[in-house]
Amino acid sequence: MNSLRKTVTIFLATAALSGIGAGVAAAATPVAVTSHPQAVKFFNASPYSMFVAEVDAGVTPFATIQPGQSWTMPDNTALGGKLEVGERDSTGAVNDIDAIEITGYQPGVTYCHPIPRRANNQQMGCTVQTPDALSGENGPMQVSIWTTNQQHSGQNTDLDANTGDKAAMGDFLSGLATLNPAWVTFNPDVDTVSWGYGAQTLAGQAVWNCDAEDANEQIGGAATHEESTNVTGTFGITQGVKLFDTVDTEINASISVGHTWTDSTTDSYTIGENIAYHNVGWLGSIPSTETVSGAVTALTPGASPVVISNISFTEPGLNKTNNPAMNYQYVTHARPMTSDEITTYCGGSSPTNTVKKGGVVIGGTVPDVTAGAR
Repeated sequence: MNSLRKTVTIFLATAALSGIGAGVAAAATPVAVTSHPQAVKFFNASPYSMFVAEVDAGVTPFATIQPGQSWTMPDNTALGGKLEVGERDSTGAVNDIDAIEITGYQPGVTYCHPIPRRANNQQMGCTVQTPDALSGENGPMQVSIWTTNQQHSGQNTDLDANTGDKAAMGDFLSGLATLNPAWVTFNPDVDTVSWGYGAQTLAGQAVWNCDAEDANEQIGGAATHEESTNVTGTFGITQGVKLFDTVDTEINASISVGHTWTDSTTDSYTIGENIAYHNVGWLGSIPSTETVSGAVTALTPGASPVVISNISFTEPGLNKTNNPAMNYQYVTHARPMTSDEITTYCGGSSPTNTVKKGGVVIGGTVPDVTAGAR
């Protein structure tokens, strides 16, 4: 088996941790938000209700977010790039407010920037994660909070991936692991180890037959399968790898898997296939997988532990019998081209990243690798 590790570039900005400002926000009916291009997701990793409001608006929050849940605000430009985020309990004993900037961040993860000259205390942790478009990330920014309030001292904030926002949880943990891997730990449960199959991916390249008769061609080639989790989020390319690094080490140390936990595998297989005129053919690769579940704990200095249960991690290219011949399954596919595909691949000049061989074009993109199975 050929194992490889993804190489990523982490863009990491640093700033001071923001806390709470003076003031109390009471419960109220959420106010409307006007849509603008820059969206921000707010994730609540606090045991208390989270609120999002305009600065000094007090009793008119945009949203109230329960523990483990998130809310996405489609606008940050209409508010001058500033918002209040906070946590509160039902008794009013906890009312922590943090006035923060929500613009001006570089790609990566950093602590929330407090509004200049705003008096902020240290009762909440707050991070901002910004997508790195150059690395292929897209989606909203994410603002996450967790409590450092002494009223919760010595207690866990218990969240459940099965009932919370999985993607937001994964991004929150990935961000902390990027800031400091020691802040995130995984406790795998040996009783949850299970075996199965991963997602099918394209092996090698597709073959497009533009000739007037059937073409007997070799289909297939190399396919790479990556480690996965049930809490994959927006920032998997630049920050998620840090979470995987932490988890992989702890799985190897905690569970007798009989091998080193695998983060990425590459397999290769080819087969001859008859492809009809104006059809496309390809080979799909399906890896056997091993999955383990457990709880991930996030613990930053001065904060109560945030424990998220029912998080699973899956390694590719391994089967329960440890028989290499059963590590992968291969499926041949063929289907008629669409009219647009005929124009693209058979209309004259070959598309970028393709090779023309007589009446056959090799390469391109198959929108659904599971279609046309034989």
